[in-house]
Amino acid sequence: MYRHLLIPIDGSPVSENAALAALKLAGEWGARATVVHVLPGEHPLAFAPAPGDAGNASAASHPVFRPIVAAASRGGVDVAFLLRQSDRAASAIVAVAIERRCDLIAMASHGRRGLAGLVAGSQTQKVLAHSRVPVLVFNTD
Repeated sequence: MYRHLLIPIDGSPVSENAALAALKLAGEWGARATVVHVLPGEHPLAFAPAPGDAGNASAASHPVFRPIVAAASRGGVDVAFLLRQSDRAASAIVAVAIERRCDLIAMASHGRRGLAGLVAGSQTQKVLAHSRVPVLVFNTD
């Protein structure tokens, strides 16, 4: 089965629910997980020990990760937390999956259809189109 899941989150309830489901799977599979949140490139990081990334201890204290930190500790899953700065979230997600040697990306789909989906673009669709790593999509429909 899978040994290292990449779980991208965007701070939305849909994304949080998908992350919690992915953590449950990681626990069942005995896998570890890396949870990543991509911030816009111009967003100032208060902490950034490495270019483009924030270290695990600092990243885990970011508010977007709070529900995930609690669930991971309850589920006994080994989880790393990563903040990445990029104006291209999907590309950053794919890059992190390769850099961290993840063998599955597990992420939410917001289910935008029609004009809203076309205008906003789907980060999930972009990840699906460009990732060489398998992608598990949690659909909200």
